[in-house]
Amino acid sequence: MAGTLLAAAIAVSPNGADPDLWGHVQYGRDALVEGLARTTTYSYTAVGYPWINHENLSELALAVGADTIGPAGLLLLKLTLGLLICSIPFWKAKDLVDNPVPVVLASLLIAVNLTNHWNVRPQLFSFGFFALLLLLLEFAFAGWQGHWNLPWLTSFRRGESAEALTWNHRSMRLLWLAIPLCFLWTNTHGGFMAGVGVLSIYLVCRMIEAALMRGWQSSGMLRRLALMLVGILLATLVNPYSYELHGWMLEALRIPRPEITEWHPLYSLDMFSIAFLALLGTTLLSLTFSRKPLDFTQLVVISLVAIQAAMHQRHAPFLAMLFGFWVTPHAVSAFGRLTETSNEKQSSPHPAIAWSVVLLFGTVFAFPLWQRLSVMRVDRDTYPVSAIDFMNEHHLRGKTIVSFNWAQYYIAARCGDGQSSVQFDGRFRTCYPQSVVDRHFDFILGDVPGMRYRKLSTPVDPTAALTQGDPKLVLLDRGQPNSAKTMESAKGWTLLYQDSLAQIWGRSDLFNDPLSPEYLDPKQRSISDAKQQGFVAWPAIPPPTDDNNPSSQLARVDRSPNSKGQP
Repeated sequence: MAGTLLAAAIAVSPNGADPDLWGHVQYGRDALVEGLARTTTYSYTAVGYPWINHENLSELALAVGADTIGPAGLLLLKLTLGLLICSIPFWKAKDLVDNPVPVVLASLLIAVNLTNHWNVRPQLFSFGFFALLLLLLEFAFAGWQGHWNLPWLTSFRRGESAEALTWNHRSMRLLWLAIPLCFLWTNTHGGFMAGVGVLSIYLVCRMIEAALMRGWQSSGMLRRLALMLVGILLATLVNPYSYELHGWMLEALRIPRPEITEWHPLYSLDMFSIAFLALLGTTLLSLTFSRKPLDFTQLVVISLVAIQAAMHQRHAPFLAMLFGFWVTPHAVSAFGRLTETSNEKQSSPHPAIAWSVVLLFGTVFAFPLWQRLSVMRVDRDTYPVSAIDFMNEHHLRGKTIVSFNWAQYYIAARCGDGQSSVQFDGRFRTCYPQSVVDRHFDFILGDVPGMRYRKLSTPVDPTAALTQGDPKLVLLDRGQPNSAKTMESAKGWTLLYQDSLAQIWGRSDLFNDPLSPEYLDPKQRSISDAKQQGFVAWPAIPPPTDDNNPSSQLARVDRSPNSKGQP
């Protein structure tokens, strides 16, 4: 187990900074000082627009965490949560397995399906709450789960006797804990909708089982489960927006998000898609070849979550956790059946061999794991670290168009003094009208079939964002060719900075006119294709410079091959 978890630790310890982490920490800090913002902040295009923030508690927690235990502490907490989830197969199979191979494979399969989603971000709270919900169901329905509790398709009992359905009333009382859990989840992350949906389907299916197997004798249990379900739904209304949060969530879920990769289906043959297909295939094989009885309710929930995970990549961790709790016993049984060893007790490996394996894994993985936990990376080839440095050094401020995946970094780095604001950022429709969203992606992506959801009836106009709200600056990603092409042909804009990753453009009447107080002399501009390498420690925000002493910037942790600073 120790060796497996060391390997799993590598999978659940990615230490690259999430694009939205800067914003979440900043909004949490703002809330601690000023209270919850009701309208859009840090934007010049959505002033006064309502902000339905479904991540309030998680942002408060991230702000407090960043200011107390720091980025390394947040990485360690993230790793701990991941390892707890990866250890579920060992717990579920502790009385079932003599051969550790299927349990080890199950744990590693879960780990690789978490990897792509395991950054420091509010979604981690949803994953943690979902694991707690499954753990709660495990104890509340002890003796009920893991059996075919329907009078039909009795072959799914797989040799188990058709005993009358029974339940433990004392254990069932634990289900009341789902009410405070759903209250906390609702105020922490919008993923509560997935959790409440799974829980509702689970309870309804259990009610169907009870009614069919016990008839009128189940009336008391049916009332209890119905009352619990009502209590859970009412708990989700206890939030700063009451039912308006649910209305917004349902409307937001109805609208496609093709611009965000996480909402894409798993259709490419990359490592993460292959890991998901392996998880899906293992689930099907385990349920098919297992000798253990199937569970109607579990089958329904697994099927629905699998469909959602196939449609939207971000739901894959939910299926991985269901696999750990509900499929692991079937995987052990199926493995034994397929290898014809399920009834033959395997001898345990000699302790010296077991410890040698652990030592080998520890030697191989300890150093890279320590590196991952020691610093949260802001990679220069991913984020505009050098461009932000340039803006800080030359005091470039004002209304700025920033590619949405960089905008919250920009907000944290440049908008704290109130002199700068953005056209759009990663908060998306929580605080921006669709017209602003459309204008931003007209500029960033243009008219790309299948990659856009657009509501405006006017033709796609990549230059409209350059006039909406009268922006002064543009910080763009050169890897988004439509915006780069638009700026090259746009009139009235001057290139102030360029490297291999980013460009900064300024309005010509402000930055290219010698009579303007914001004029930037061509000698001060930096136009090159300098390759961006290495990384800077999060938050990668340069301290404010003294107007009379630009060299007053403090050293940061910069591990770039071309850096002269010390780590």
